[in-house]
Amino acid sequence: METADLVDRSKIVVLVTGASGYVALHCVKQLLEAGYSVRGTVRSKKNEQKIRPLLVLPNAALRLELVEADLLKPDGWDSIVDGCTYVLHVASPWPIVADETTVLTAVKGTQCVLQAAARTRSVKKVVLTSSCSAINDGHRNDERIFDETCWANLESPKVEYYARSKTLAERSAWEFWEKLDKDTRFQLTVLNPTFITGPVLSDVENGSCTIIGRIMHLKTFLACPKACLGLVDVRDVAKAHILAMTNSATDGERILFTPSPVGSLRHCCYPITIFTAPNWVLKLYAKLGIDPIVEAVLPESWPGIKILTTRRINEEQRESDVPNVESAE
Repeated sequence: METADLVDRSKIVVLVTGASGYVALHCVKQLLEAGYSVRGTVRSKKNEQKIRPLLVLPNAALRLELVEADLLKPDGWDSIVDGCTYVLHVASPWPIVADETTVLTAVKGTQCVLQAAARTRSVKKVVLTSSCSAINDGHRNDERIFDETCWANLESPKVEYYARSKTLAERSAWEFWEKLDKDTRFQLTVLNPTFITGPVLSDVENGSCTIIGRIMHLKTFLACPKACLGLVDVRDVAKAHILAMTNSATDGERILFTPSPVGSLRHCCYPITIFTAPNWVLKLYAKLGIDPIVEAVLPESWPGIKILTTRRINEEQRESDVPNVESAE
């Protein structure tokens, strides 16, 4: 049995970085519902638009503590991590059009959190949110069947800054963790979801909802590109973070989250547009520089990508390497 099953969960403090973010908000909500105490980091407690969705969550008044933190400023992180049993490092920038600062923030932020966790005796495990882009970007979609053993090809000029940021941040996390003393280090699990969608708990703009919003509006989505889009529910992703947190079978593992098989974008947008954009039209439009988002879609263009996840999480089968993840209802 895990520690969380033997004691009062309210005495277990879980740190969630970037607590006001799209995925992190769902993590905080589910943690509070499960009885845990949560310490969430935010850039500013004065930003009411971002922190209000956290404060109105059930049990937030009793078991949620918000602290100000900056991923690029290591000072103060030791005190933030101190006393936490688990760390969910969810915070990572995802602008639709990323740049070099996205890479810097992701890598330095990850190192900042892990270094603080390594210096703090209370931390037993860190769950890091990565992305499928750290697995399959920079390769031809039909080059192979991608799984948790694959890494993005950063030598490819087609790799965008966001994918580069997730890949370098995850690689730096594993490299740092492997160098720690095996007898005293915290455990580490990395989750690599495909495109995350589902209900929002905040009206703050985020990358996933911006893209879905464009797809749902005919004025910004006149024709559907021949692209793949593996959709996963944000509630499932949050649940996976919490299951991985106390599941020893996930220690030292990367876990890829994706539907099987990955479908085409056409399945998502048929009610919006009946037209399909040929690849040559998409490439021509991207070169015109009118819409920078189109450039990010090009690597996902046909042929369809094949992704296989070999490691899963299950509450009842904690010691199994290949259990099941329940879907959100």
